[in-house]
Amino acid sequence: MLLYTEKQMDVAYRIDCKARTKSGLAWIKREEFRPLYETLVEAFMVAWNEDNPYVDDAPDFLLDAVNDLLEGTITTEELQ
Repeated sequence: MLLYTEKQMDVAYRIDCKARTKSGLAWIKREEFRPLYETLVEAFMVAWNEDNPYVDDAPDFLLDAVNDLLEGTITTEELQ
């Protein structure tokens, strides 16, 4: 089970909204953002848990890394 707080998700959601605004993209609803956030956090946790297999809570530095990723990856370019 992946554990994060609603406050942590809110911070990430605001980062996503800012990045979307800067890129001229429409915001998505907070609950539409949740699966994206959980997927990103889970991917980071899987990689981190290879060295720390008994930790279930996402550490702050990991969530900060997810936020940095969100902030820097919004683009208007179409994926091929």
